[in-house]
Amino acid sequence: MHKQSLFGVLSLLLLAGALFGATEKAQAEPVDSGHAMVELIADHETVAPGQSFRAALVLDIAPGWHVYWKNAGDAGFPPSIIWDEGAEPDASEFSFPAPYEQPLDNTLNYGYEDELIVPFEIRTPETASGTYEVTGSADILICKDICIPEFAPVSLSLNVGDSPVLNSAKADVFTKVDAQLPIPFDGEAIIDRSEAPWQLSLKNEAVRAAFDAEITNARFFPEDHQILHPPKQPVSLGADGITLSLTEAPGMGGTEEISGVLVIEDVDQNRIAFELTATPGTAMVGTFGNVANIGGPAPSSTGMFGSLGVTGLLGILGLAFIGGAILNLMPCVLPVLFIKARSLLPLAGSDRMDEIRAHGVVYALGVVTCFVAFGAVLAALRAAGETAGLGFQLQYPPVVAGLALLMFVLGLNMLGWFDIGGSVMGVGSGLAEKSGHQGAFFTGLLAAFVGAPCVGPFIGAATGVLVTQPVWIILLVFATLGLGMAAPFLVVSLFPKLVSMLPKPGGWMERLKQFFAFPLFLTAVWLVWVLANQAGSLAVGLVGVAATLIAFAIWLFKSAPAGKFARNVVFSIAGLILILGGVTIPFMLQGTKGVGVDEAGNVTAKGGYDEVWAPETVASLQAEGKGVFVDFTASWCVTCQVNKRTTLQSASVQKAFEEQGVSLLIADWTSRNDLIADELAKFGRAGVPLYLYYPKGGGAPEVLPQILSPSLVIETISTS
Repeated sequence: MHKQSLFGVLSLLLLAGALFGATEKAQAEPVDSGHAMVELIADHETVAPGQSFRAALVLDIAPGWHVYWKNAGDAGFPPSIIWDEGAEPDASEFSFPAPYEQPLDNTLNYGYEDELIVPFEIRTPETASGTYEVTGSADILICKDICIPEFAPVSLSLNVGDSPVLNSAKADVFTKVDAQLPIPFDGEAIIDRSEAPWQLSLKNEAVRAAFDAEITNARFFPEDHQILHPPKQPVSLGADGITLSLTEAPGMGGTEEISGVLVIEDVDQNRIAFELTATPGTAMVGTFGNVANIGGPAPSSTGMFGSLGVTGLLGILGLAFIGGAILNLMPCVLPVLFIKARSLLPLAGSDRMDEIRAHGVVYALGVVTCFVAFGAVLAALRAAGETAGLGFQLQYPPVVAGLALLMFVLGLNMLGWFDIGGSVMGVGSGLAEKSGHQGAFFTGLLAAFVGAPCVGPFIGAATGVLVTQPVWIILLVFATLGLGMAAPFLVVSLFPKLVSMLPKPGGWMERLKQFFAFPLFLTAVWLVWVLANQAGSLAVGLVGVAATLIAFAIWLFKSAPAGKFARNVVFSIAGLILILGGVTIPFMLQGTKGVGVDEAGNVTAKGGYDEVWAPETVASLQAEGKGVFVDFTASWCVTCQVNKRTTLQSASVQKAFEEQGVSLLIADWTSRNDLIADELAKFGRAGVPLYLYYPKGGGAPEVLPQILSPSLVIETISTS
């Protein structure tokens, strides 16, 4: 028998028992949620009191958009229905069709395009009569290049009578989805965690026979996050079954069962899906041997080029170089670059070309050195199980305050209030001297350091890819980023004739220099806003005092007459500024957004939270019979703030917390906190958000997705 024919016959045999007809009365017209037409249907026109019938949420999805499976993968959440208060039916959970892969860059989600039909059962009340109605709202996260939460009203209205009547108008819809639902796995399933990668061993004649056809894809879709979603899952064939290689998610791997759906697809896009639960054990003899014809070995993160490969690494290096070059246009970097360029103009046509070239090389070396240092710190944080990009230093309020003051001082310099001098900024006429080279190097360091607050949006994806890469790759990527940033000035320095193409020096240079002061002031304002979220209004006030004293010291320095006394006054004020700056640090390290300090100096929760998270607090609340919901968050985390405003602080969720006896705790990572960092690593997370729900009866917590919805949270605390 031809391989494809074998696959088709097998599909029919496996699905024959699952197909059964049903019909449904036409209900309300589909509703446009924005990017999907949404409809709630039933397989009956008339139902009897106490009877169970089938309903289904039907989504006709706009081209190019997708929605999610019950485990969305790396991000997202599945569709749900929020029933109107007082109209909640006795309904079962959704039965999801076999999902599809939804790859995006280096992440993998699970979901559906074009159409999704999600059936479930509703039991009619024993007291129902006349007309039975249910109403609610479909809650959908739908994504393309962006993700949009959408809502659509849904309803059912069925006649109630002694004799049930099927609705033939919708029978084909249920027949269609029944063919898409996973079939129960009739065989043995073992998950072997004894070594990496894990081995999912499946002994089943039907599954083994499917691989005699021309298979183009096979994947195990887990119901939880014990395994990493993006890696390939190579299949080994044995005489009695198959074994899939799965990559463990660090910190998330369990010791108990693992459940999910195995999907096998052939060259004609015919799919067979099996719903299975694998128990811990040793891979079964007869389920492994030859590698199947659907892919090679799983990528290894320990090879010379990590899991990127040569092509992937070159692509990441290219993005890093471009991202570094773009940094020169950022408001906190462009003024420094302008100062360097201005220093070259008077030298055009001089006989010091070798010194100009050396100056550019040393400047580039300073930039690259700073970025390599950032990379080294990031690698150390990665080794500790944390996620960090170039903005990780903004977790420290003293650093944020220092950067804000630095931007303020540089802005004053740009306005012409004072001149810092060639030995510090690397400008002036001392180019041929050793101090000029030192100035160039430290100017490169300064440019890279002040560019750090602006760098996140441009290399966030690149640094995310580095999570599993060797240290040398991390350092190489960061060095390339620095080289990209240094490239414009370096090119001009290496080819001094390019200087002659620039406008001649003149009054315009001074006006442009003054103009660049205002982007620096705006950058300082942004940093002060970050500081306000980290350390509160007192820290902001103290930074304002420090900025005023700095300005006052500069004014005194400019106004004081020559002489020893004037200099002593200036030095005394500078010392006072340093002392006051040191005093601000303890205040900056205290409370963060969502956290306060009471009169006794104890850290307290605010902003709708019951208490501040601590392991002993969770244990104490569980011992009291309360459920505990923990929000691991940070003020600089956009996703955290969206979830807080749309879900955790919503009236419906707050009411559910109160009714269910659940305490909402905050674990605020806006400022550095080793205890929170360790807890994140424990759950395989390198950063926020992380949402945990500890059930009332005690036991391990349930890990919620990174994107929340009111219905998801309410369902979690109500059923756990």
